[in-house]
Amino acid sequence: MTHKERFVSLFGGKPVDRAPFLDYMGPCNFKSCIPRWKAEGLAADADADEVRRIVGFDYVRGYMLRAKYLFYPEFEVETLRRDGDIVYTRNKWGGVEVNRIGSEVMPLTLSGPVTDRASWERVRERLCGNVSARFPDNFDALCEEAAKSGLPVYSGDLPAGFFGAPREILGFDNFIYMFYDDPDLLCEILDTLCDLWIDMIGYIQRRVKLDYFFIWEDMCAKTGPLIGPAMFREFLLPRYKRLTAALRAGGCAHILVDSDGDERELVPLWMEGGVNIVFPWESQFGLDLGEVRKQYPTLGLAGGINKRVLEFGKAEMDAELSKIPYLLESGYFFPCCDHGVTNDVSWYNYQYFYDKLKELIYRYPPNPA
Repeated sequence: MTHKERFVSLFGGKPVDRAPFLDYMGPCNFKSCIPRWKAEGLAADADADEVRRIVGFDYVRGYMLRAKYLFYPEFEVETLRRDGDIVYTRNKWGGVEVNRIGSEVMPLTLSGPVTDRASWERVRERLCGNVSARFPDNFDALCEEAAKSGLPVYSGDLPAGFFGAPREILGFDNFIYMFYDDPDLLCEILDTLCDLWIDMIGYIQRRVKLDYFFIWEDMCAKTGPLIGPAMFREFLLPRYKRLTAALRAGGCAHILVDSDGDERELVPLWMEGGVNIVFPWESQFGLDLGEVRKQYPTLGLAGGINKRVLEFGKAEMDAELSKIPYLLESGYFFPCCDHGVTNDVSWYNYQYFYDKLKELIYRYPPNPA
């Protein structure tokens, strides 16, 4: 099977030879891992692609068609001030973010460009129209290349999400208060995003078939979602339904949602909204992904491996891998770490873990009931 056929068939409940073996969190792996690994036996001239070749991953996430899913034109990035090694920056989406110099973690967005209706009116035009300008100049050629790649073709990702994008537009605190203080304005922002993304998806699907769309939310913590199910149903669900209907009308079979934390309360709503794959299923707070599978036999699951176990010994890694055969055989699943590994992971452990995981993927092909 091609990589595309395997991915599409797996989540469509059709027979496949095995699950994909993916470095799906590759873009989030800490850059400082590789310098450490070079001191532990990795070749001095190796890069991330060479690591993937050595391990034997099939690919990362597929063939991504990139686009500007938020403001266009984007804002000018500028340094606002420095406080020792702490830097405050105006980012490309107009928000003020803070980070430490040399840090490899995501910056913290303190505020967005919108605080009220007046500021919304000043930036609203950047979320309307200009669809073709949001894609690379050689987009038609990229679509042709994507169709021939043999990889699953996808688009979306950060900041394309009905929680993720407003958080960037408004800043987290202002966003949460707006559910109560100005729900009409929040609905206008959500509808503007939905209209924009439907237009952009149509632009893509007139050129190439999307195999999946990546919705980025990051809207849960270890104790559950950052907004309750009732609020999700009122504000987000109608826009999910519109977006996923447009995607499927254009031939996109699969819609994936990415959220860290404990996602379980939102799963029924995501499914009602047209989502059929949920990722990455962090387990360090005690999640049993096997129980999730029993509750949702045909929901696409991706991730589920506690990244922290790679920092320990063989016994801990083997114990984490012991849950994988059942999930593989259940179908609708591919395993990967629930976030990027840290530079506390040795080169030996990284290779050992993924050698064992690859063995399981080939030994336990999907066999859903």
